[in-house]
Amino acid sequence: MALKEIRMVSVDMTIPMIKLSFSVRSCFWVVVVWVIFALNSSAQTCVGTPGQVKWSYWSGFNNSLPDSADLAALENFPSHPDGTQMLSSLKMPVNYTEYFAAMTRGYIYVNQTATYTFNLTGDDHALFYLSTDESLANKRKRAEVTSYTDVTEHNKTPGQTSKTIELVAGQNYYFEIYSFEGCCSDHTTLYWRKTANSDTTWRIIDFNNIKQYACEQSCPVRGTVCNDGNAQTTNDQHDGFCNCVGIAPTTNPCVGERGVVEAYYFDNITGSYVEPDLVNAPKFPLLPDRKERLKGISGPDFASYAKDNYGSLVQGYLTVPVSGMYEFNLTGDDQTMFFLSKNDSIQYKQYHQAMVIFGINETAHSTYTFQNTSPIYLQKGQFYYYEIRHKENGWRDHFNLYWKTPFHEFKTWKRVSDFYLYDYKCEISCVPNNTPCNDGNAFTKNDTYQNCECVGTPCTGLDCDDASAQYQKYDYCAPTQNITNSNETGWLSCVKATNPNPARSGQNHWIKYDLGNLYTLKGTRVWNYNVLNETTKGFKTVYIDYSTDGVVWTQLGGQYTWPNAPGVAQYAGFTGPDFNSLSARYVLITATENWGHATCAGFSKITFNAQQCQQSGTTCDDGDPLTVYDKFDGNCGCKGIKLACLEDTIKTGRVTLVPAIHKAQNAIFSEGQLPTTQNVAFTAGNSIVLLPGFQIDSGAVFSAKIEACLQSIFAQSQISQEGKSLATEFGAEPTDQPNIKRIIFRLNQPGQVKLLLKDKKGQTLVTIIDDYYQNLGTQIKYLPTGRLSKGAYAIELTVNEAKINQQFMVE
Repeated sequence: MALKEIRMVSVDMTIPMIKLSFSVRSCFWVVVVWVIFALNSSAQTCVGTPGQVKWSYWSGFNNSLPDSADLAALENFPSHPDGTQMLSSLKMPVNYTEYFAAMTRGYIYVNQTATYTFNLTGDDHALFYLSTDESLANKRKRAEVTSYTDVTEHNKTPGQTSKTIELVAGQNYYFEIYSFEGCCSDHTTLYWRKTANSDTTWRIIDFNNIKQYACEQSCPVRGTVCNDGNAQTTNDQHDGFCNCVGIAPTTNPCVGERGVVEAYYFDNITGSYVEPDLVNAPKFPLLPDRKERLKGISGPDFASYAKDNYGSLVQGYLTVPVSGMYEFNLTGDDQTMFFLSKNDSIQYKQYHQAMVIFGINETAHSTYTFQNTSPIYLQKGQFYYYEIRHKENGWRDHFNLYWKTPFHEFKTWKRVSDFYLYDYKCEISCVPNNTPCNDGNAFTKNDTYQNCECVGTPCTGLDCDDASAQYQKYDYCAPTQNITNSNETGWLSCVKATNPNPARSGQNHWIKYDLGNLYTLKGTRVWNYNVLNETTKGFKTVYIDYSTDGVVWTQLGGQYTWPNAPGVAQYAGFTGPDFNSLSARYVLITATENWGHATCAGFSKITFNAQQCQQSGTTCDDGDPLTVYDKFDGNCGCKGIKLACLEDTIKTGRVTLVPAIHKAQNAIFSEGQLPTTQNVAFTAGNSIVLLPGFQIDSGAVFSAKIEACLQSIFAQSQISQEGKSLATEFGAEPTDQPNIKRIIFRLNQPGQVKLLLKDKKGQTLVTIIDDYYQNLGTQIKYLPTGRLSKGAYAIELTVNEAKINQQFMVE
């Protein structure tokens, strides 16, 4: 025969080592005989010593009651427990510890054929499985304790007692007993009795009828020194699953230490979505509020559900101990994203992806099809860049990455351990100086971040402040930004009507707001239609128009896509369009497409950040961090003065001067007051006039100089113009912290935005933004410079095809 292809097929069983020699022509026949032999010999060798069974337990469940899914997700289950005991009966240890799961497995046999009934007692939860023979594959659940019982409380629930089962003399029956314990009192016992006997006493199954299970995987302990046979690798260690793994050489300077997984957390960001809530936040991705070290790609390290309204970012590299096909599964709450590159380059991070749209339980592996990746071939010795982005709104908070591998005993979802992970060493992210933290050392106190690292002051014991987890305290019935998922919390249109704006031709779903007076409108927040099982009615493709008289309408921005709501009671909405201090009395919201419902469309709620129009000259806030001295003009516009060389002339009037550098292209006129201990500088191209009333208090510093306004000229020469500029007012400016810069730009049209930090050679150090922006107006990102070496750097902003570059120095 012509042999086209030979494929290796893995079988989920333990088989003896066999050495085969054969020619291609006899290949098929030899493989068939080998598999049959393996099946027969494997079943025989698993029946072990009579009179005893092994009880095994696993801990580390974050002070919560585990279940079978939590246990199965542990990489060390079932053959690598935290501890074991040999038992002579099926009465498990009593009051052993708290928050653990245990398994006892082996074989039950009888000397006389008869029918039996089994009874299970336990605290908190227990399960009993019995096979129809000695095969693990044929096990069936026979009894379950769903609510804790006393040790001899046999009749609390019907499920404790099995149906009658015939056991044949001489046959070994494989069994498993699981125990799940939360707090305070734990026990599990399996009883039986013959159904034919008049004696109805439940008796504990003892050494006379049990045998040990003898097919557990036996491998050297993780970390044991070994030799992987590759002279190029270093620090070869066993992984605990019979694989010897060394550290492969790499030319990538960003590959860091093995076993290090760090999560950065960004606090006080509302909403449930990674995009846009997290990625649009000024502090993301470079200015986190805190970080912690994880044991794998699962966080937070201690899921207390005490923290709300934050985002997470994890970056690193993944390796595998054996080449083969791998699958990945993602869970999280709320929205969570996983990226895996085809190699060690961050450039290809979107090559493989998984996503959780709305929050799910930690072990809910099959809620969404896109939680899973397709099978991926990964090669031993290769580094693969990975990234997790996670957004938490309220209640539970977690993100977990699982995999199915060629080397685990069973092909089930297992958490990815830090043994196979490497740190991302090229990070720019830096927690601000003096932020409180915990350096993990009990013998330090007053721990704070200094130069991007958490450090404490050494202490001797009595004067230490060993920190412990703190639960966030909430006032009873305190208000939140969340809405429920009842049908009373939404607006719905089920009949299309003629739109008030003639530009929106045809019949469609729309809602018009009359605010009663003329308002200066700024940012918004939107909650899409959130009714349980009806979220397909939510607005999807949206246009927004505004008007001062309800007749003449102006479109705001472009076409918006509103995310679908999750249909849960903890929904916090998303950041809506920014009106950028436009004046309007009427707002019109039109949907041209919903999320799939045949008839109706609507949303739950929208809020406007607005300021009612005042008399010209009245102080206001235009919501733009680039401006100062904001006042209403004669057209109800709240406008301020831009200090960063973007105004032709600056007139400050009789005001308290803002401590900053005031730059104008032509002239500055001021009659303001410079307060004590503040510094103010004026720079103008032609003239600086200090009018009567200008005052400098004692201790203040004032300077003035005439020079060309280069920043505006530079920006105009760098940006590509296609009619109106896509982005303007771009710059990197200092903040009140010397090692943090604020990057600001104004987005005038929707577009694909990319913001890069580059070194003096033009090499990209970090991608700060790479996303489609539909919300217009002033955008802010913070750039910490604590990890940057001294020298010249550049910020490059690209909107569609338009580019702006801004250079700066790190001293």
